[in-house]
Amino acid sequence: MAIELLLVVPILLWVFLSTFVYFDVFRVETNSVRATITLAEMFSREDNVNNTFMNSAQSVLRTLTFEENNPDFRVTVYTYNEANDEFRVVWSRRRGSGIAQNLTNADLADLRAEGRLPPMDNFDQNIFIETRTEYDAPFNIGLGPFTVTNLEDLTFTNDMIIRPRGVRLCFETNGGNSLCGPG
Repeated sequence: MAIELLLVVPILLWVFLSTFVYFDVFRVETNSVRATITLAEMFSREDNVNNTFMNSAQSVLRTLTFEENNPDFRVTVYTYNEANDEFRVVWSRRRGSGIAQNLTNADLADLRAEGRLPPMDNFDQNIFIETRTEYDAPFNIGLGPFTVTNLEDLTFTNDMIIRPRGVRLCFETNGGNSLCGPG
């Protein structure tokens, strides 16, 4: 009886902790997706944003994802020029250190080639929101060299494209100038 107990208890404990970690991963992923949708809605309802709004949006993202570290996000407003058949960045800003740079016109061309940008009318604006949250598993549930679970350090990246509710979304720089694009 004692030998069976010694054999079964570690297996039951491993199953319990594994189940906990797997459900925790899905919880964090779901929170990350919901936070991305919330940020997209926040930006789509504005006509003008500034650095204070961007910092507040990062605080909202951190609250919604329950992140201890600052989660990362990038907001890019872009437009379509029908005459040149190209997407152009109106403005792009980021918060956090996980996203290396602001989005460029070349990046938009790559996204278009991948089929990730929707068709647009001439000089319409879209808002492209990208978020990045990290997950650190509370327990290492792998079996060493036998299986690899790769749940130790996960990064969830989400992106969403939404139209502004108004005509366009402008960014007010610290100098008081507005980056609005055509329209």
